[in-house]
Amino acid sequence: MRKWLIVIPFLFQTAFAAPTLTLLTESYQPFNGMGADGKITGISTRIVELLMQKAGLGYTITVEPWIRAITEARTSENHCVFSMSRTPEREASYQWIGPLVFNDWVLFAKAPAGRLDRLEQIGLRPIGTYQGDAIVSYLSAKGYNVDATSKDDLNPRKLLSGHIAFWATGQLIGEYILRQQGLQNQIQPVLVFNRTEMYLACHPRTPKALVTRLNNLLDNLRESGEIARVYQQAGYAP
Repeated sequence: MRKWLIVIPFLFQTAFAAPTLTLLTESYQPFNGMGADGKITGISTRIVELLMQKAGLGYTITVEPWIRAITEARTSENHCVFSMSRTPEREASYQWIGPLVFNDWVLFAKAPAGRLDRLEQIGLRPIGTYQGDAIVSYLSAKGYNVDATSKDDLNPRKLLSGHIAFWATGQLIGEYILRQQGLQNQIQPVLVFNRTEMYLACHPRTPKALVTRLNNLLDNLRESGEIARVYQQAGYAP
């Protein structure tokens, strides 16, 4: 008795080209992280959720330590990580969807402090960052004295205690941490030294057709004003 295999193209494509994605992120507010109510929140998180919904994809979102999250996205199929700065060192290790958001890199100093005109003015004074952040490799490659801790929210106290002379982080992230710790009047920004784009970075074998589709849908979200509304709802300008 013969058996026939009937393939319905649309269903086949949906089953095999649109897997459930495991999305990993870190505590990096206001872009992504765990809220006080235990829910995963943030500007990037909301944009990613909208993107997954528009694409009709199944997904889960988990907060993990950053080093573990970027490693899993690089080595485990159907895994992605956000919000990831796209750098030359990382380019070949992931498939890139984005940018989701823009991130200005800022030097903060203990107040009162004068504004700096350029990064070279800091010399070899220690700069606080945190392990796994793209700022570490950026500053280290330029020969600066980088002091990377395990968590970014440890750096304000290190700055106030004199263990570091500057704190390098994203502008919105820095402002968020200072508000959370009640230190916004004791620490101030002194220099914007770079702007990066942050992405959803997926396993390198993620199907290119899926990556293209997600990028197109993200463009639609931006053009329709939905991304701008996410910023506004969070109290920020895009």
